[in-house]
Amino acid sequence: MIRNFMVIGIGGLLMYSRQYGDKKVDQDLISGFLTALASFSTEVKGGKIESLVMQDIRFIYSVADNELLFVFCCDKDDLEEEVQGRIEKVKGEFNRMFADQVINWNGNVTIFRPFDEIVDDMIVLPLKIVLVGEPGVGKSTLFDFFPGEGMITLDDNDNEIFKKSVAVDGIQNVKQMDMFKFDLESLMKDIRFQVDLLKSSDIVILVVSSGVSNVSRTKKNVDKLKANVRKGRLVVLANMQDMNDVALEPEMIEQNLGLKTYGFSATDPEAKSKFFALIGTMLSNVFTQV
Repeated sequence: MIRNFMVIGIGGLLMYSRQYGDKKVDQDLISGFLTALASFSTEVKGGKIESLVMQDIRFIYSVADNELLFVFCCDKDDLEEEVQGRIEKVKGEFNRMFADQVINWNGNVTIFRPFDEIVDDMIVLPLKIVLVGEPGVGKSTLFDFFPGEGMITLDDNDNEIFKKSVAVDGIQNVKQMDMFKFDLESLMKDIRFQVDLLKSSDIVILVVSSGVSNVSRTKKNVDKLKANVRKGRLVVLANMQDMNDVALEPEMIEQNLGLKTYGFSATDPEAKSKFFALIGTMLSNVFTQV
């Protein structure tokens, strides 16, 4: 996700900054970025969009005709083209709104605060949540909790990708959520075609039925799946907890799979609202990681 957006004036003065999420970008990283940029500043003029990775942050930046530097700080595994598509829009709108103020700027950064609401609508990336699991574990039920029609696309190997995009209310700085659904065996077989999606996803939810055999089979794929998901983004949803005689407890599944596990029952009359609440908890845990 995008962590920060900055507009930097001539001489390296910070004119505008907007932070997203609770995880702050290290100021030393930003200083290091500016130092590195100074060494090849002549190469980024003319509106070309460039990218630079430092530690776990990707800086995507472009210089406008008036020499203002527009910078997005995002997770290094975010799809770069998704961010690039927003930077030109932001550049144009900022310069349209503040052309006169930029020319006569006296160092007062508060004059740019009206841009807050506008930039939020323009640059916030949709949340990406992936549901993956064996057939019969409840993926489709969870997928259908979200309103609207799903769509099917094909990857480069003609594998089906089920996707649903929904508007989101009640989550700070989130306007849209993109849900994806995969069969575990099919995904593992052709995972190379989904690496970009998995690494750029905010949460990958591994759905299990809580049965011994299902958990055992799923465990064989955990290491391979973890290798293609950002650290801390892979979690387990232990569905069918209402099957008291055969369901393993979430704590036992968590110990077995080595992943944070949330108990759930899709047959609960309040399952839909509880699933939404669980997603909020998952997101909170992810976005507050240091």
